[in-house]
Amino acid sequence: MRKIIFTAFSLLFGQTLIAQNYSGAESVEFDYANNRYLVSNTSSNQIIARAANGTLSVFATLTAAPYGIEIVGDTLYCCTGGSLRGVNLNTGAQIFSKVIATGQVFLNGITQDPSGNLYLTGFTNKKVYRFNTANRQSNIFVNNTTTTPNGIIYDGYDGVSPRLVLAGWGTPATIKSISLADSSISLLVNTPFGSIDGIAKGKNGNFYISCWSNNSIQRYDSTFANAPTAMVTSGISSPADIFYNQLSDTLAVPFGSNVNFYFFGDVTAQKSNLNVEDIHVYPNPSKGIININGINADLKNVNLSLYEMGSGKQVFSENLANLNENTSINLKSHHLSAGIYLLELNSNDGIVSRKKLIIE
Repeated sequence: MRKIIFTAFSLLFGQTLIAQNYSGAESVEFDYANNRYLVSNTSSNQIIARAANGTLSVFATLTAAPYGIEIVGDTLYCCTGGSLRGVNLNTGAQIFSKVIATGQVFLNGITQDPSGNLYLTGFTNKKVYRFNTANRQSNIFVNNTTTTPNGIIYDGYDGVSPRLVLAGWGTPATIKSISLADSSISLLVNTPFGSIDGIAKGKNGNFYISCWSNNSIQRYDSTFANAPTAMVTSGISSPADIFYNQLSDTLAVPFGSNVNFYFFGDVTAQKSNLNVEDIHVYPNPSKGIININGINADLKNVNLSLYEMGSGKQVFSENLANLNENTSINLKSHHLSAGIYLLELNSNDGIVSRKKLIIE
């Protein structure tokens, strides 16, 4: 049984804090390393941090309005006009600013691939730019998107042909695929909606889009061949650049002076004979070998999966056939990149544990 649960904190206690702190909430990222949300605020030129207990504070103040934001390593990248700015994730200090495009260019959406490249949408000139976070060089990746580009998300797709999924502004709003191999564009679907702002990828290959035409959140499957499912149809206005938290199966929706949170996980997955607090994964951070302690040996058909936090792509899956209370797993042979992953254990009883795992 699938259910949507709106975060009670936002309903009961968030309104006063939000009215005082959010101002033109535009884009949301979850900082997995520090267990907080970061929200760009275009009216105040600020990045607001939302702690795990709901407390809001100013994380950084810029000299220009931040729109799309993306975390890579210890840096928060912010689209500001035609420039890209980097903010230290630990201190909130701006560490660089680079002009990506000159003239009346408005950089809006932003995403990353596993190699550390950023992709930015040029809302006003219908281009997509690529920025290398290692050498801070940029180039035009797509010269003409034909329709106005807005939200963008990396998708590992079939593991062979990774792509960028691009949400379009205007009516009817399109969703397109951009090949990472040759930057070619193909149409995925002409949606029945107008002006899509953000796009995010959740579990099971599902994509979520935020629509201005009817103030809603819609969900498509990975093929985009089937009709969309309406997920949120009230309580939001002009929803902006959304984010899917892989750790909690929660979609964050910024709009105006608000950020709403919606749980899209499977409630039945909470069913388990195991106290998840008894499971320990160590060392964490890990250099490739992990130990899992506390798994109930009576559980049947236990499977371990690893997902990239940023893209939601599954990068590792193994059935723990020889299960015991202390299980050691070698991840080195899978050549996983350093980064933050979601470790998920599931059995016939459902999901029994989710942990954040850092690989160095």
